[in-house]
Amino acid sequence: MSTAVAVALSLYATAQEQADSAKIDILLLPNVELNEVNVLGTWAQKDDPIAQINLTEKAIEALNTGRDLPYVLQDVAGVVSFSDAGNGVGYTNMRVRGSDITRINVTVNGIPMNDAESHGVFWVNTPDLMSSTNAIQLQKGVGTSTNGSGAFGASLGLSTLGAGEKGGRITLGAGSYGTQRATMEAGTGKSASGFWMNTRISSITSDGYVERASSDLQSYYVSAGFAGGGHYVEAVRFGGGERTYQAWYGVDSTTMYGPDAYPQFNAAGALYDDAWSVIGTYDDQVDNYGQEHTQLHYRYSNLFGGTFAAALHHTAGAGYYEEYNQGFAFADFGISNYVSAMDTVTFGDVVSRKWLDNDFYGATSSWTYENGDQRVQLGGGVHRYEGAHFGRVIWANNPNVSTLDGDYYTGDAIKDDANIYAKYALTSNNLLVYADAQYRYVNHSSTGGSATGPANFDRTFNFFNPKVGMTYNLGGNQILGAYAGVGHREPNRTDLQYADDANSLQAERMLDMEFNFRNSGEKWAFDVNAYRQQYQNQLVLTGAIDAQGYPIRENVGQSFRQGVEFTGAYELT
Repeated sequence: MSTAVAVALSLYATAQEQADSAKIDILLLPNVELNEVNVLGTWAQKDDPIAQINLTEKAIEALNTGRDLPYVLQDVAGVVSFSDAGNGVGYTNMRVRGSDITRINVTVNGIPMNDAESHGVFWVNTPDLMSSTNAIQLQKGVGTSTNGSGAFGASLGLSTLGAGEKGGRITLGAGSYGTQRATMEAGTGKSASGFWMNTRISSITSDGYVERASSDLQSYYVSAGFAGGGHYVEAVRFGGGERTYQAWYGVDSTTMYGPDAYPQFNAAGALYDDAWSVIGTYDDQVDNYGQEHTQLHYRYSNLFGGTFAAALHHTAGAGYYEEYNQGFAFADFGISNYVSAMDTVTFGDVVSRKWLDNDFYGATSSWTYENGDQRVQLGGGVHRYEGAHFGRVIWANNPNVSTLDGDYYTGDAIKDDANIYAKYALTSNNLLVYADAQYRYVNHSSTGGSATGPANFDRTFNFFNPKVGMTYNLGGNQILGAYAGVGHREPNRTDLQYADDANSLQAERMLDMEFNFRNSGEKWAFDVNAYRQQYQNQLVLTGAIDAQGYPIRENVGQSFRQGVEFTGAYELT
């Protein structure tokens, strides 16, 4: 259980950001506002009784200094952002109301971004995505029905769609710890015939605050679209590659705060003598991964009096993390022992690469109908994930490694995810009533194993997630709101693999209750939100981690989170 009070004043400290990362913009043509944005179904409307934060393109641009999205949102009440390297480049992460990224549903243009097996989102795989993002919505708590994994901490939606700017821009940045950023963007704008195209390429490098926590990140974005005659079509392709030195182990309290404190210490890649003194480092203790996202979006504005939207998507990812394993049993890597000076040598040093090669594909659709004071939304999606896990040895101080053939472990996983939802909103005078219901089906199966043992399971989950709420206009801009919603979240791969009995591990269930008051004037806005989140079978940390540094969890009966969030903003000019 936990209780929290979060306070945030949304006064953007752009001067501080610029001090940390000097930026030069070369504008070829003036900026203009986006004229096409197509996000339907999964985003909350402004008046819905959902605790939400919305960022426009202008706000995103002011906050975008080359660091990943968690740092764009770091001043939002209830959000905590952090990074492995310590400076917001490379592996970054965030929590909302104490819930980590595996409990935050993330979509880009309505397409799920959460990894199907770990439920995590790895912003390092899509560096500088903020430079192609024109709108962000953060829904706290269960929120509205969406595609992908269950939203326990929040739902985070990004939009990159639209004709964009006509012209081009080069952004050059430099900051502390050897951080450098170069971004080139160009767009045609929307032509008279309704066509457009946008492109971007980016490169970000950094040495990191933590020792050896370097990052070498490359990314691109390209889209082309057409709008006319009630039809909207846009094809999107974005992706990137990253080579990041591992820095995910952290430090103990003595190293952090003791008399000989050295918080920059990085245990990853450190080599030790028999007395556990560091005698060197391994230069290639890196994570090396690439990811490509392809989306095709279609919208028609007059289907049975409403707007129909559909999308196809495919995400391909492949890469490995390389690791120097000091003093490990050769048998753990499928290597035979050897005899030296009449002794059988069973332990030694091994360099391994743990691979993941996966595909995620599917389709989403929605239909939105508005008639006066009523709004109806129907939608859903179907998705499949196919992942191959395997490990390879590239070196060992063992003569038998030269005869090693094949992988020392292999594992295959398939995960099917489907959902349908219906949403209804009715406005009568000053009252808005909201109802939302979702059915979600999940099947996750795995055969084979991983670096730490077998991973054989086959689980199916069926979830029903209802939500209701209301808002009441007290007069002027004073709005009072209430919301209650149920969310479910299935165990992830690590949970199922390390459970004493994978078949007995339960899905998490949360009842989210929210009460909100907001008011605003010409230059100011104020919002207070109280929440209580009651969990059944919450998966909580045991204190152990797996070989990749992910925490291991187990079910507990009853638990809760509750808190109060205050947000205020004042326009200085």
